[in-house]
Amino acid sequence: MAIKVILTPLFGVPSDEAALATALAVAQKFSAHIDVMHIRADPRTMIPYIGEGMSGALIEEMIASAEQQAEERAKRVRQTFDNWQAKAGLALGDSAANAPNCAWIEDTGRPDACIARRGRVADVVVIARAEGENAATTITETLEAALMDSGTPLLVAPAGAPETVGGHVAVAWNGGLEAARAVTAAMPFLKGAEDVTILTVGDPCPPEATQEALAGYLANHGVKARIRNLEAGDESMSATLLSAAREANADLMVMGAYTHSRLRELVFGGVTYEVLAAADVPILMAH
Repeated sequence: MAIKVILTPLFGVPSDEAALATALAVAQKFSAHIDVMHIRADPRTMIPYIGEGMSGALIEEMIASAEQQAEERAKRVRQTFDNWQAKAGLALGDSAANAPNCAWIEDTGRPDACIARRGRVADVVVIARAEGENAATTITETLEAALMDSGTPLLVAPAGAPETVGGHVAVAWNGGLEAARAVTAAMPFLKGAEDVTILTVGDPCPPEATQEALAGYLANHGVKARIRNLEAGDESMSATLLSAAREANADLMVMGAYTHSRLRELVFGGVTYEVLAAADVPILMAH
């Protein structure tokens, strides 16, 4: 299946620009439509959490302040979208019939829930990476909701705007369910890539789904892939994978996400969190 509909949420933070640049690169590659979406948080949904022990006047004051902040953020996000659209030269449209084009969508609610539901009618969700910003918690929650609840693959933009996406693809492979879903989701990129490298660390694969078996599967889809078996040594698995991806000149890494539970990865750390924190290329993820 080709990529024809891209959903890109914006949060009013500097990394929005990298998300838009990543979405544009994908749209140009596949002649796709981009839905750019901003969700205003509804301060009144916070009353059950902040209202206990507070006077009505204080609650109303807090809600008014939050609404003003939401309004200012919405104006900032819309300006970012307008500037990007003008610079990219994209026409406004509501379908991929004359793509690449884009549309602006604004709603009010919980960003994580709204984006997860909207993602169910997109081919990929392109999202900024959370890094040291006021909206980091909101971005992280939205990222996880899109990944876990939309049924759609997630493309996480790097900190800097990429010039290309998917010319050279690195696939992090362990033979697991999540990795298999990521490969299936990435097939449009893999079929169009100039170079594909399968990366494994140690010997994690089950005998039925080895790296050689994956290479054979991809060959049946017309994708020629080379295999690199890596040893972590003193580095973490994530550092080893990212180093190998850089050596392969990858402009896209494909990987499964949350092989362990999200709680376990949050508490103990994990490849998903470590790769997202350190990657300088877009990461296509599926769970």
